[in-house]
Amino acid sequence: MTPGARVAAQIEILEAILLGVPAEKALTNWARGNRFAGSKDRAALRDLVFQALRCRRSAGAWPVAHSARAWAIGALRANGADPNEFFTAIGHAPAALSAEDVAPAPSDRDLLDLQDWVVELLTQHYGADRTAEMGAVLRHRAPITLRANLQKTTREQLQAELAKAEIETHLNPASDTALTVVSNPRRAVLQPCFEQGWFELQDAASQAVADAIAVNGRVLDYCAGGGGKSLALAARSGSKIFAHDISTARMSEIAPRAARGGHDIEVISPSDLATSAKFDTVVCDLPCSGSGAWRRSPESKWSLTPSDLEAFVRLQRDIIAKAITHLAPNGHLALITCSIFASENQEQRQFVQDSFPELTFCSTAQYLPNAMQDGLYLVIFKKAV
Repeated sequence: MTPGARVAAQIEILEAILLGVPAEKALTNWARGNRFAGSKDRAALRDLVFQALRCRRSAGAWPVAHSARAWAIGALRANGADPNEFFTAIGHAPAALSAEDVAPAPSDRDLLDLQDWVVELLTQHYGADRTAEMGAVLRHRAPITLRANLQKTTREQLQAELAKAEIETHLNPASDTALTVVSNPRRAVLQPCFEQGWFELQDAASQAVADAIAVNGRVLDYCAGGGGKSLALAARSGSKIFAHDISTARMSEIAPRAARGGHDIEVISPSDLATSAKFDTVVCDLPCSGSGAWRRSPESKWSLTPSDLEAFVRLQRDIIAKAITHLAPNGHLALITCSIFASENQEQRQFVQDSFPELTFCSTAQYLPNAMQDGLYLVIFKKAV
């Protein structure tokens, strides 16, 4: 496909999104109906669609898009490209630009590419400058970062092995296991060293959070999901980790991933957890707004509402209360979110301190989204005897 043909396909997919089709489904539907498109075309098209979503407001498509064509034009302009180079009417490219395609320049607020209520909340907590910095970061593609499995390799050995396949990586300062991929990222999981368990894909801030959690005694990953934190804790410590989630289906990939990495991770169901012995460390990667990782799921940046955020806060408090019941005396509770909202982070820390006198605050760390990592928050408490 030519660059112009890819933009024409982007417009077709954006039209489906404007009709309410989720982006992933719209991309899948398009691929099924256009089997001539190769893997490179599909990957490039995916990048175009997701970048348009990240920059929806500065592209002039928020809160209402004039049309999918106008959105695509605005997205190109928002990212410093000249739409005239793509809208040529040559071959399968969209029709050339006309006077109707002229749009007003985005305002400074538009360039933040955030909803107004989000801007207000973030500005209250971080100030205008820091909010602008985060908005600028979240309107671009997230880095692809690998976590070297120290049970099988070193970061430097992994870097050298990937270089043989022309996969260039840079050492990421957030963690001594983190490698950020800077060329040929889609090749990484196709390498033999991936099947041999040398690495997993994991954001650098997530790795840093796992590094900060001491693994002593029995460790429970209470909201394990796909097992990213369980795997990181096991790789760092060599210890057995227990993984639990209210949805056993979400944990289906933990066993094969643990086997590949050579880790001892026991998946424990909700019914078995009820009768289990207490744990010395309970890790809760809490469900949240995902605001620190909006680059990876840009639709969420536009669909989140204030009531949604309030619902996440209530859910988190319910989970925290339940998780504490599994904590042994002198045990540690580690709470994690991938959020940049104070209501899901600092205010939840205060909620725990006010509501559970048996817990003593130990430490906290916040990782704001930047070019090298997502935004995450960590707070650790210790339970009294």
